[in-house]
Amino acid sequence: MVRHFWILLFTVSFAASVLQAQHLEDHAYHNHKVYELDWKKKELIALGTGIGLTAFGHVMLSQADGPLQSDIDNLDGSQLNFIDRTAANNLSEGARNLSDIVLFGGLTLPFLSYFSSNCRPEASAIGVMAVETFLINLGITNISKAAFKRYRPYSYNPDAPAELQLGKESRRSFISGHASSTTALAFLTARVLTDAHPDSSKKYIIWSAAATIPAVISYLRVKAGRHFPTDVIGGYVVGATIGYLIPEIHLRDHIDIEVQGVGSLSVTVRF
Repeated sequence: MVRHFWILLFTVSFAASVLQAQHLEDHAYHNHKVYELDWKKKELIALGTGIGLTAFGHVMLSQADGPLQSDIDNLDGSQLNFIDRTAANNLSEGARNLSDIVLFGGLTLPFLSYFSSNCRPEASAIGVMAVETFLINLGITNISKAAFKRYRPYSYNPDAPAELQLGKESRRSFISGHASSTTALAFLTARVLTDAHPDSSKKYIIWSAAATIPAVISYLRVKAGRHFPTDVIGGYVVGATIGYLIPEIHLRDHIDIEVQGVGSLSVTVRF
């Protein structure tokens, strides 16, 4: 119950940062859009890349075989690097279940931007960017898993069930999909919110929440025996890079801003 409370607290903190951003003064700026979709070029490339990587990763994983018992018997945790050695033999079903809860919550993070009045006009762009981010990250993650074929920490645990150690999932440790997916969508959401509120003094709250949520799931995956520290670090870096750069490539080269003044006076500024 205590662990569930902390996860709920982090989620509420992130939602609160969104609601705070909604009420921030934007120097009387309204109806400004910072993103644009380009279906003839950017979206064709981004969505095509995401779909292609996802399909390729799926094929690679489907062709991978599980380990033999002799392979498991020959594993030696003392041969791991000093960072990962501490995670060998980890196995916690409770941590695994909790990490799944955080993952499902992380998949909804982009929808929190709807609580911001500045983000609502960007709803279609944010939705497309979220799909692109998810697909590209998923493809890279699965290709990495299939290419490295790294054993999970529980493979080193003599108390782990044989069906777990000998399953195909036992050689899909690097990189962590839970870490990469949550980080990608958390960073995407934080980038969208801060782009929509460029003068906000609360940016540090949003980015702190975006960095903390995937850090929590990374800890849980290591504790669960599903990943080594370097697995979640790798997933974190990949996810953060994708989640930050997708909005970057969708920024408008000019921004239309309607400045509403006294009475009916309004001026449109383009820059």
